[in-house]
Amino acid sequence: MPSVEKAILNPNNPLSVPEALMVAVCGMVVVFMMLAILAAVIIVISKIVASMEGSKKPAAAPAKSAAPSAPAPAAPAAPAVDEGELVAVMMAAIAEESGMSPNSFRITNVSADPVAAPVAAPAPAPAPVAAPAAAPAAVAAGETAVNSPMPGNVFKVECKVGQAVKAGDVLVVLEAMKMEIEVSAPVDGTVKAVAATVGSAVNTDDLLVTIG
Repeated sequence: MPSVEKAILNPNNPLSVPEALMVAVCGMVVVFMMLAILAAVIIVISKIVASMEGSKKPAAAPAKSAAPSAPAPAAPAAPAVDEGELVAVMMAAIAEESGMSPNSFRITNVSADPVAAPVAAPAPAPAPVAAPAAAPAAVAAGETAVNSPMPGNVFKVECKVGQAVKAGDVLVVLEAMKMEIEVSAPVDGTVKAVAATVGSAVNTDDLLVTIG
């Protein structure tokens, strides 16, 4: 192998051709070895980075999958129902259908979902049409008949024969269409007869109580 000191310290004494070739070959070998080491380092680093990214992906995946469901828009809330207005509409419909005064009955309990009530209220069965004709026959002169304002079931009877009542006193409580309807006395007087019984079904204008 040619002497390095000879090439560096004594430049005036040039190397021979074989020595120059040997120096060139050694330099190329050193360069190739450095390139190989650099390539190996790059490969190792890329594998380490890839393994680190692969270990992070499963943890981030649930967050991405859950993200679309989080901002799901809530369903619009149903508009609040004004029970007072609903009761007034229903009482007007019942009074118009039955021909009774709105002051003779009162709706005290309205279900949370009585939307169909106003439609169903003014649709009495055909049978009750003959009831008003029979009611006067059971009421003597000078007596007042208290009739059912709508079809339903007798929920409570708040009076008895011989009881003194005043106008506005509750006589019978009906249950219809998830509502409680209080039927009140239209006049002052004494209960002469009670035709309503708890649990029985009544139709529009059926006789409930007779006041004398």
